[in-house]
Amino acid sequence: MKRIVVCGRNDGGKSTILGELYKGLKNRNFQPLAVGSGVQDEKPYLLKGIEPSYLTIAVPEPGRDIASDIERVIRNAINQIKEKNKLIEGARKALEELNKVRSVLELGNLSQKDIPKAASLPNVVLIEAVGINDGYKADECRKLADVLVTIIPAGLKGEIIMEPGNFLLDEADILVVTKVDETPREITSTTLKLLQRIYRSKPIIPVVATKGVHINLVLDEVVKGLADPMILFEAVLPEEKGLNKMN
Repeated sequence: MKRIVVCGRNDGGKSTILGELYKGLKNRNFQPLAVGSGVQDEKPYLLKGIEPSYLTIAVPEPGRDIASDIERVIRNAINQIKEKNKLIEGARKALEELNKVRSVLELGNLSQKDIPKAASLPNVVLIEAVGINDGYKADECRKLADVLVTIIPAGLKGEIIMEPGNFLLDEADILVVTKVDETPREITSTTLKLLQRIYRSKPIIPVVATKGVHINLVLDEVVKGLADPMILFEAVLPEEKGLNKMN
């Protein structure tokens, strides 16, 4: 399966973007498996609309952004879905046999409506990286990703963006600027222009994910990347007029 990795600094909005990508990909006939990182509690992810059957948590070792055994985590999550589907199928067959007996005894049939449908198997994996290495220096994220989405808060200082060794900015497939609605317009504009000047061949997309602003642009680029991870993207920078409407 293709893997989409969402990376960036802590508190940059990665889990929110993960949730929006999950819902958006489902609407485009994908079934994502979401892998949350760095927290034991699933509740924050569930609140973002990720279904429990397609959510698993992988806690990286200290100093790492992604669990070293991520392949095992993904495999176990898929096996759990398969096992649950077997139980559902077994329950349906058992109820059918029981209803045959009840019919002979004229007791009436029991409904199968309380038995859930078997779950579709995932066909793409969404992984959130922790951001332990300041969010932009962990090459493990790039090695793991077929599509790498790097999150940049709109208020991030320019000197941080320009630091040497920001591997996950340099190697990102898509740059997503978050917290646009929480940041003064002139600061957001400066951040976007700096990113556009440095990364002319990448899509640079400012979003207000919780309001659906430009999230479809991110989805479009992710789907392109899933079809052809080596594609060269056109730079995306909405006009300032569009930014004014978001603030």
